[in-house]
Amino acid sequence: MKILYFALLRDITHKKEEEWRQPEASLGDLLRDLVAQYGHDFERWVLKDGDLWNLVIILVNGRDVRQLQRLKTPLQPNDTVVIFPPLGGG
Repeated sequence: MKILYFALLRDITHKKEEEWRQPEASLGDLLRDLVAQYGHDFERWVLKDGDLWNLVIILVNGRDVRQLQRLKTPLQPNDTVVIFPPLGGG
């Protein structure tokens, strides 16, 4: 599946996008793999106390995972996952 990173997560991963190959997985599986790969800096922008951070926006095929099954959202090999860390401005 394709993973797209935005804002600060691009700096942490040094990538705009990458492919992740896992035949049967959940969003939680994906995020655990990404935390293992990119470490605490990545984790602190997507997870709080083992759950999704309320300020992170993660879309699977354009749908907000908070409206799906959050970390239990099933993922398919042809899915696109977009991860937006909290954004500020003014």
